[in-house]
Amino acid sequence: MKSTTRRLIKRSAIVLTLLVALVLGITAIPAIAVGGRNAFATVLPKTMVAHPEALREAYGFLAKDTRFDAFVTLQNGQELARWGEADLPINTHSVRKSLLSGLYGIAIEHGYVRLDQTLGELGIDDRVVPLTAMEKSATVRDLLMSRSGIYIEAAGEVKGMKDRRPRRGSHKPGEFFYYNNWDFNVLGVIFEQRTGMSIGQAFNEWIAKPTGMISFKPEHVIYEQPRYTQHRQFVIFLSAADLARFGMLYAQGGRWGSTQVIPEHWITESTRAYSAVDSMDPFASYGYLWWIDRDGYVWADGWGGQFMLVDAKRHQVLVARNDTGRSLLQMGWFVLFDGDGWRSHQQRLHALMVEAVGTVASDSPHPASRRSAQLTDRLRRPHGWPAVSTMGRTQPPALDSDTTNACGFTGVGDTEPRPASM
Repeated sequence: MKSTTRRLIKRSAIVLTLLVALVLGITAIPAIAVGGRNAFATVLPKTMVAHPEALREAYGFLAKDTRFDAFVTLQNGQELARWGEADLPINTHSVRKSLLSGLYGIAIEHGYVRLDQTLGELGIDDRVVPLTAMEKSATVRDLLMSRSGIYIEAAGEVKGMKDRRPRRGSHKPGEFFYYNNWDFNVLGVIFEQRTGMSIGQAFNEWIAKPTGMISFKPEHVIYEQPRYTQHRQFVIFLSAADLARFGMLYAQGGRWGSTQVIPEHWITESTRAYSAVDSMDPFASYGYLWWIDRDGYVWADGWGGQFMLVDAKRHQVLVARNDTGRSLLQMGWFVLFDGDGWRSHQQRLHALMVEAVGTVASDSPHPASRRSAQLTDRLRRPHGWPAVSTMGRTQPPALDSDTTNACGFTGVGDTEPRPASM
């Protein structure tokens, strides 16, 4: 009897060990293959450093006080700072939205899609949760502003998004800002349907090649398809070094050298402040998939500590990345044992980078700075903005102060503690 019991225990232990190994093996499968250096990759020259002590302080700060795994700063298209695993493709999380904004600027310029096209005109519905006639009247512009008025479950939502999602049908398209993954995911679907290219293919041809990106591959864009919606989520893996090249386009009016990669007017229009934002320090407003802070700097921001700050006044871009993993096992490890990055750390690094090169901002403030301040002021007044021109079309006015917004940022990685000294 005892020997039989021992055999059963031994067999159960073996089965349990095999199951654990199987689960670990499956979850350890990487979502992407990192791959080698691109044949079209270029090496950026080093920029002159006026105050190397500021650069040394920044590297010490990164190692001692932050959780970042990679950091890159470009100045006038040249490399100012590089630290950590700068060429490692890392999940961009919500930074993917700003990357898609850049692709939309090119697609609109080529005539693939118009900002005023409605979901109904584009044949967009959701066979799992069919859209109403009012929801189908939302335009591409509404989705870019995260103002679609479509409040149904979407892939990739964090708890805060779900908790703050407005009641379905409570707002018409264009009248209410809610940070909405349904909008972002469907923009990806529309882009691929209208261009006939995958997001990975388009990013590779339109942006990676012209800027000489080091490690991005089309297969570094993957998809997640849940059962509760027809529309899948696109996920982009991109290194800090390659992301900085993308950001440099926004610091230089869409140009890379002598090549106009993204239309200059799209750079201006997509970083315009369309919605006032609160409780998202240091952000003051939201554009076409871009955040604008109180000082007018433009940000791409993602879960886990994915930050890109564009300082167009100084032709400078800073990228800080936190590696959340390329497999379910790695991401689980990150959630349990690592920690989120802080926007305040990115701001501190920005100050040090400015000090390192000794640059002074141009006398003319960046348009985003003026627009952010104007929007915050106007949204407190009884009258809205006049219409502005967007890509040669008429842009609806920004909304008045009686229109509120909901960012939905209360989940893991969406808020950050603030030390008293910061």
